[in-house]
Amino acid sequence: MQKGRVLSLRRFGIGDFLKQNSFLIILSFCFIVGVLLGTFFFKDIKFLSEYPKNFINNYISLRSDKSFIYILFSSALSFWSVLFLTFLFGCGFFGVVAVPCIVILQGFFNGGITAYLYSEFALKGIAFNAVVYVPSILVFTIVLIVASRESIRFSLKLSGLTLNKTMPFDLSENFKDFGIKYIIFAIVTFLSSLIDAGISATVMKYFTF
Repeated sequence: MQKGRVLSLRRFGIGDFLKQNSFLIILSFCFIVGVLLGTFFFKDIKFLSEYPKNFINNYISLRSDKSFIYILFSSALSFWSVLFLTFLFGCGFFGVVAVPCIVILQGFFNGGITAYLYSEFALKGIAFNAVVYVPSILVFTIVLIVASRESIRFSLKLSGLTLNKTMPFDLSENFKDFGIKYIIFAIVTFLSSLIDAGISATVMKYFTF
């Protein structure tokens, strides 16, 4: 290395990586912020303070002594409903704002559930969270963040179309591409449900609350 030579971030492609994945980074940050807010402030919001308890009770009751297929499709419908919501907002002009809010709320609720499990059941709650709850949620969260990026992109294209009518934009072709991506997201999301059903059917019986 020549004397006085300064290493450049561009040389290592970090700048290009950040630019190309800016939406993913922002959405990941939104999720982390949501988790932190949910972890530390969930109990302070009165009308939501009972949500983690009710969620865990329903989560356990819907998986206790149930068949693998029942758990699988129950879990899939739950995940797909959130995914469908991001799809709908992506088809509108307000998706740029609404979709990140969905990601933040997803993190907020997960943070509140984690805090509840720890505060109420200590090590047993941490073990339940890590072994039973988190694996499927982790896969779904990754899918949700990537899907949210596509929703924001499509929403921005729609907004640009209204602002600049001469903008070259094939709406039908772009919507078709957008829809195909969401079909793929839905298929990958089904993997989350497979993980959920597999763990719930085999491991959850060892946890009693």
